[in-house]
Amino acid sequence: MRVPLHELHAGLGARFVEFAGFEMPVQYSSILEEHAAVRTRAGLFDVSHMSNLWVRGEGAGELLSQTVGTNPERVKTGRASYTTAMRDDGTIIDDLIYYRFGDDEYHVVPNAGMNKILTSWFTAHAGGDVQVEDASREYCIFALQGPRARDVLRRVMPEAADVKRFGFHELRFGKRKGFVSGTGYTGEDGVEIVVPNAEGAELFPRILREGKSEGLIPVGLGARDTLRLEKGYCLASHEFAGGRTPLEASLEWTVHWDHDFVGKTALEEQKQRGVYEHLVGLTLEDAGIARQGHAIVDGSQPIGAVTSGTMSPTLHKGIALGYVPRDYAEPGRSLGVDIRGRRVGARVSKTPFV
Repeated sequence: MRVPLHELHAGLGARFVEFAGFEMPVQYSSILEEHAAVRTRAGLFDVSHMSNLWVRGEGAGELLSQTVGTNPERVKTGRASYTTAMRDDGTIIDDLIYYRFGDDEYHVVPNAGMNKILTSWFTAHAGGDVQVEDASREYCIFALQGPRARDVLRRVMPEAADVKRFGFHELRFGKRKGFVSGTGYTGEDGVEIVVPNAEGAELFPRILREGKSEGLIPVGLGARDTLRLEKGYCLASHEFAGGRTPLEASLEWTVHWDHDFVGKTALEEQKQRGVYEHLVGLTLEDAGIARQGHAIVDGSQPIGAVTSGTMSPTLHKGIALGYVPRDYAEPGRSLGVDIRGRRVGARVSKTPFV
């Protein structure tokens, strides 16, 4: 499957990879150059492979309250919330952001390839007056990220340039809605822009043109991964693989305990027991790059596994995320990673790394 602007990206010299069933730009120039642009200037990502759902009708808020970790009653109109949807046993189905347009209207952005699963999930729990619409292939999503991202946005959408962190500015395209939100997956300041496909085809090249003087360049999934890892952000297909709970994934902050939701009882029981693996950051002390599946070791004894790893372009050393027993999760703890039979020294580190 291709995103709506595939041909535009090909014309920009993008190299493509398959990701979550989509043919996606992995890089245009080099991952290092694109990473540096986002950290020091600005970068523009096309992340239209992400899913888009509308939840509408009387009881929409109650539906979300039942099916995700945060409480929509705490989220004001014009604000967004990052959280997870969980199974009965508390394990994560997917992480997502929902945007409150009003008491009876929410936009939900799950991960790529999760649109049908989450549509079925919400529909199965919905009352008769709530409609769940999968509009994933009708929208483009662009992420404009970096210290100069707002300056670029002022040239294109001045009315949205001052949107606050986890706030959003509503856009209208006839009867269709879009928005600009103060969110992102890089750890830098910036916004994400959700617009219908036709508007997206005009908007992406316009942003590139207007941002050229600010040093803006297009950025692919390669740098998106190194950027998110430097901030310790989870990637669903890695950090949640195998069935992880928000407590295990260091995401308890995405759970509001003041409402009932699917998985709450199991989470409360796990929290009370206090015995579970914990997601930690690891900084490698020797040369090497940890990858998903590499064993985390104490001496020669395997105690956990790496979920994501890379060579940090900012720190110039290997960094990783992985699960270890809670007894081993204290920052500063000396451990190791088994990289193809070679033990590489590593130390538990607080995140973000950068």
